[in-house]
Amino acid sequence: MSEEVKVFRYRWAVLLVFGLVFMIGQMMWLVFSLIRNEVTPVLGLPPGDPSVVLLTASQPLAFIILSIPVGLLADRKGLVVVAGLGSILQALFGTLRIFIINDFILIFLAQFGLSIGSVMIQNCIVYLSVSWFPKGERGLATGISTLFMLLGMLLGTALSMILWTAPLYSDPGYTVFLAQENLTWILQLDAALAIVLTVIFFAVARDKPPQPPDIDVLAEATPSVKRMLRDRNVWIIAIGFFAGFGIFIGLTAIIEELLLSLGIPVEAGLGSPAIVMILLLAFGIVGAVVVPGISDKIQKRKPFLIVAMAVGTFATLILGTSTMLELTYVSSAILGFFLIAVMPIALSVLEEFETVGPDLSGASTGLAFWFGNLGGFLGSILLEVFRVGTSYFYSVLYLVVVMGVATLLILTVPETAGGSKENP
Repeated sequence: MSEEVKVFRYRWAVLLVFGLVFMIGQMMWLVFSLIRNEVTPVLGLPPGDPSVVLLTASQPLAFIILSIPVGLLADRKGLVVVAGLGSILQALFGTLRIFIINDFILIFLAQFGLSIGSVMIQNCIVYLSVSWFPKGERGLATGISTLFMLLGMLLGTALSMILWTAPLYSDPGYTVFLAQENLTWILQLDAALAIVLTVIFFAVARDKPPQPPDIDVLAEATPSVKRMLRDRNVWIIAIGFFAGFGIFIGLTAIIEELLLSLGIPVEAGLGSPAIVMILLLAFGIVGAVVVPGISDKIQKRKPFLIVAMAVGTFATLILGTSTMLELTYVSSAILGFFLIAVMPIALSVLEEFETVGPDLSGASTGLAFWFGNLGGFLGSILLEVFRVGTSYFYSVLYLVVVMGVATLLILTVPETAGGSKENP
């Protein structure tokens, strides 16, 4: 083996610009989530129309359709082409929303368009980690990418509520004109950031360093897609993504209505929905960096998967049923820390399977996110379907049962860190 192995400091610059375009896509996608009641009349829908939830379901739907082929494309075309095109689509469709704000169908199509861009960026997470980072840093690198995703979701949800200066829909003085004026300003801010960050991405990002970052990249045999798809462990990790995204995206889509159904008051600005999302995402950011870093250090994956999913199951039940505001806040923080921290570790586990390896990192990420976003899309829809009157109890029960089953399946997955890659 003659090719030189070397780690470049420039890897952190590539990770930073990738994270920033990843972040802005999540911001733009979730801009409507906490102000759904306020923007529904602006979009030309009757007040209370549940179809507004499709704006949150747009990204999971895009992933269901495109995640696997985009993952394969990332393996073949690289970071700059795939994530760069995704960044352009985000900026283009994010800007378009400003001019079609009164037409719900067109807004949904624009949401779907920018979500396609997000699919292209998100499926490059593991490709970037494997291409630029040595094996001992890959969990951390994936965790930092996840941090930017969560930061974008935090800003997209909480910031839209904090920046909402018009009266809430139920308050005196609310008018469609004031709501539209407020919403347009928020969309303009998102679009401007997307354009600037796209330019920065193309100026800084590179596909791969001149030499590989780790001997494993050179030594591992090239696996086949067919062999990967025959590995039961790959499918179990994918089911875990289905459960986790179902909770995360599903709760994001209904959080305002869920809190109202539990008797918890909802206010504009830094009210309870914004605080729940801030706690969920802020503690998720901490977990996404701290937990994968520990996992890399001690070279263990499986214990973190099991504990995180078990605690996440219990925290989901508390968050979805508690009528105590303080307990709601505590459970949202716990859920964020454990449930979100498990995602970068699960992605690392996939790459460490013999049937996957570095050469199918994009394809395996695509498969995981396909299942995850299928869970998120179904979660967004089924949580409304299972609602009885104003109660979301059976909706929350659905999330808990699915997550519980996924946790039991994870018990059968082998440890992959430290060079163990056995696949029974």
